[in-house]
Amino acid sequence: MKKQYCCLMIVVAMLLYACPKKKNNSFQPKVEEKAVEEITKTIEVTINRYDRALFAINKDSLAQGLLGLQKEYHFFLGDKPNTPDNVRQMKAYLSDPVIKQLYKQVEKVYPNCEDLEKGLTEGFGLLKYYYPSAVIPIVYGIVSGLYYEMPIIYQDTVLVIGLDMYLGKDYKLYKQLGAVVPQYVYRRFSKEYILPDCFKEMAFQYVAFNNSNTALEEMLIEGKRMMFAQLMLPNTPDSILMGFSQEKMNWLNDNQSYIWGYLIEKNLLYSKDKTVIRKLVGDAPYTPYFGKQSTGKAGAWIGLQICRAWIKNNPDKHVSELFKEKNGQTILTQSRYKPQK
Repeated sequence: MKKQYCCLMIVVAMLLYACPKKKNNSFQPKVEEKAVEEITKTIEVTINRYDRALFAINKDSLAQGLLGLQKEYHFFLGDKPNTPDNVRQMKAYLSDPVIKQLYKQVEKVYPNCEDLEKGLTEGFGLLKYYYPSAVIPIVYGIVSGLYYEMPIIYQDTVLVIGLDMYLGKDYKLYKQLGAVVPQYVYRRFSKEYILPDCFKEMAFQYVAFNNSNTALEEMLIEGKRMMFAQLMLPNTPDSILMGFSQEKMNWLNDNQSYIWGYLIEKNLLYSKDKTVIRKLVGDAPYTPYFGKQSTGKAGAWIGLQICRAWIKNNPDKHVSELFKEKNGQTILTQSRYKPQK
């Protein structure tokens, strides 16, 4: 009997381990699923492949080819795409060995963008649910030439995805960037980060902020961007949302109370010192205040937890109230944030 009991317990443990844990979405506002579905049906996202259109041009008639693309890709080509200077620059771009190599790899990794288009469609459906007057942007895919500073560009009605910045963390050209782009950054140059990066960039249009902020307010700005992205992509794991390894996420979850206590004890929340703010929310391998075992942007993580607490404890308020509120103390008070020890 003991042997049978032990075997049974082992089987049960294996089943529990194998079953995915339900994601804690208690901080997500309740949505009318049928309303979201109806809105989403009206949206159809196509990622317009500017990179592919350029490389399809006959190089012997480049000026004419650019003129033919002007209407569809006016955002990139402007009013006079076939001037001698523009043609010369485009010829140099299309002939560049690195650009050609990047395009070849982009075609390999992204022969189509159906999964990205589906994710954007669903995200935009939620965007229109929360913000009915929101304008769905035209989406383009490009080969940026390793423009790592801005892999996603969002301007009013246009969203541009630098597909060459999401070829997988092991892609050889990323490692050749050397000290310019550290490993903790290029580990995020993978496909799963595209959609969160898109909505975090779009969040700037919906998040209000002052020109001069306290550390708390800067933490909340970053937290709001993460919160905005997670509202539009509710099934995104925190590790992808924040861009951290699971090990680093575990550290954050285990030390949330410690981080918060330290910020209060050292009176850092209301500091306007740019160095303090950069250490708390800047992209880095770790947060200096908490040692090398920590993760970067620990302050941004706390900002996200405050935003989650605000949503959870203010179920009758629209999320737009959170995003448009500039005063960090007001948000903190309304959130009733208190991390568990």
